Amino acid sequence: MPSTLTDLPAELLYQIYFLAQNPFLPRTNRYLYSTFHCPSAYYAATYLLGLYSTYGPNEILVRSLRHPICDVQVAKEMQRLWDQRRGYKEPSYTKSTPTKKPRSSSIAERENQHRSRSRSRSNSPTPQTQLLESPLTCSELPRRLFRDSLNPSRPIHPLIKYLFEIYSPSPNSHKGYPLFRAILTSNYELVSYLLSKGADPSIKDSFALDIAISMKDLKMVKLLVERDIIIDQIPKSPSPTKDESKKGKKIKLGDRLEIGTKMVEKAIEKGAKEIINYFVYEKKVMPPLHSIMKIGKSEFTNVKSVKTQKRKKPPRSSLSMKA
Repeated sequence: MPSTLTDLPAELLYQIYFLAQNPFLPRTNRYLYSTFHCPSAYYAATYLLGLYSTYGPNEILVRSLRHPICDVQVAKEMQRLWDQRRGYKEPSYTKSTPTKKPRSSSIAERENQHRSRSRSRSNSPTPQTQLLESPLTCSELPRRLFRDSLNPSRPIHPLIKYLFEIYSPSPNSHKGYPLFRAILTSNYELVSYLLSKGADPSIKDSFALDIAISMKDLKMVKLLVERDIIIDQIPKSPSPTKDESKKGKKIKLGDRLEIGTKMVEKAIEKGAKEIINYFVYEKKVMPPLHSIMKIGKSEFTNVKSVKTQKRKKPPRSSLSMKA
């Protein structure tokens, strides 16, 4: 009976998959799908590096992150394999432990000093050789990390934190798509995290604030507009009170966005009264006269409709008509 691919061990199947680089190979039958569905971080990183290595170190990780299989462990493994391929080794520093000087003559002390100097020279890191390739970089965030709905147990994806810690991608990737999606899902923690990393809410004519006004979310509007820093207050007295130890000092800085009359008109159009009061009374932005007239007309029509409903008499029943 002739042997097929399903008769081969998993190691050989992975090698065939690396050489073929065909994404449709796992879909040929159920056995291959189950084999390639949940590979280890090493196999996933090896496959992605082989698939996108021709694009260069600036595009390898950007394209690999579009695959759902690329998580934090796979990204770390890709960085390790790439550093190993380009000949990079982390410098190892050895700490010299201080030793007690024995009581001896001056000649013995000189010999000990000479030995310690030779040891320190041998332990010092050697200059690195010229590297063949540049390190991996990541200039943008993948869209797939922001398409899911809000998860209360994990408001910020761990891969987002890892990318900002290691590679510092642009928080305004894809013309502000991460911030827009975070606002639509009402993910306040993610919005504040992106703003702290440099996200700009004024992109595309302040479209982020436009979304928050349409959702009538005053908390999100304040988060996008205001910018403040909380600094721990150090009490001068030796025995601080309970209130001073718990609270911090809040320093207000300039706003991220300059509120204009268009934003007030947008809030009036959507009927967001709390946001209108916030813009008018706190930010001191007066709407134009024609928009104020619209508010008056709408309130007058609402009051008039309520009065007419009260004046209407209930229809007579059929028995009273006969009588």
